[in-house]
Amino acid sequence: MTLPALMALQKIFPNSPIDVMARPWSAPIYSFCPVVRQIIKYEKPTGLAPLKKLLKTAGMIRNKSYDISIAFPNSFESALIFRLAGIPEIYGYNTDFRSPILTKALDVPKDKKERHEIFYYLNLVKGLFGSPDQDWKEELKIRLIIPEEEKEAARNLLHSLGYNCKPPLIGINPGAAYGPAKCWPAERYMQLAKNLIEAFPDATILVFGTQDDTEVGQMITNPVKENGINLCGKTTLKQAIAIIDDLDLMVTNDSGLMHVAAACAIPIVALFGSTNPVTTGPWTDKALIIRHELPCSPCLNRECPRDFICMAGISVDEVFKACQNILQ
Repeated sequence: MTLPALMALQKIFPNSPIDVMARPWSAPIYSFCPVVRQIIKYEKPTGLAPLKKLLKTAGMIRNKSYDISIAFPNSFESALIFRLAGIPEIYGYNTDFRSPILTKALDVPKDKKERHEIFYYLNLVKGLFGSPDQDWKEELKIRLIIPEEEKEAARNLLHSLGYNCKPPLIGINPGAAYGPAKCWPAERYMQLAKNLIEAFPDATILVFGTQDDTEVGQMITNPVKENGINLCGKTTLKQAIAIIDDLDLMVTNDSGLMHVAAACAIPIVALFGSTNPVTTGPWTDKALIIRHELPCSPCLNRECPRDFICMAGISVDEVFKACQNILQ
């Protein structure tokens, strides 16, 4: 979501290097962003000594002599690290009682819940440095650049797992870190995989996920036998991104890998339930969004307190037809 804002910063300060401090799970994404010079991995403090860990992180960046820092996350902690590091200018939105720490704080836009989240971060840059009439057309074109050696390593991994190199190569992402309310039932992903292989006998189905998703991955791939590869827990995020960049189609819940596929310009069928595609949908013109509008939508709950009809109401047939439209 922050990539357009980073592109805008590079345009405004073309001779200034841009470094990004990111959590380890998201850091690989920035390694494929062409305007980022260096990534500083930051573990969120936990346990009994959070201040000690904050001071350690602050000390790590203090000697880099940064002139400006922008706390894109809304948290108090993200601004505090920059203050402890002694960075002279600290900018961000006026949230989480952190305005005394910031040297310049902007009010949260009133239309935050009515526009895509990329504008939340892009407008912060615009409010700090841009001109009022700037439209950011080029900066809105998100694109991750995957080096050829990374793609080749990813292909070698697929070949070692039995990939037959025949198109189409279809990704399925059945999980979502935010919670089960965003997840289409695994049994329906399994039936979808079977339908896709019946329609496209040479296709390979790749299931993405963490180690925790391994059982779901096996449920989806077992019925399609050699046409399915369960990648859950078998790739790093960096490897997963490189593999996604070679897909012909990604079928996914609203998730981080959905946004990766969008940034790789991969055709997407995205399934939405508890969340709002207006604010967190895939930022690409190559996506088909399937969502059933309900009086309770979008509830933004991690777990559905009712009947889960927003996701349960999405049929295998309508998702399959959307996939067919793309693949044909």
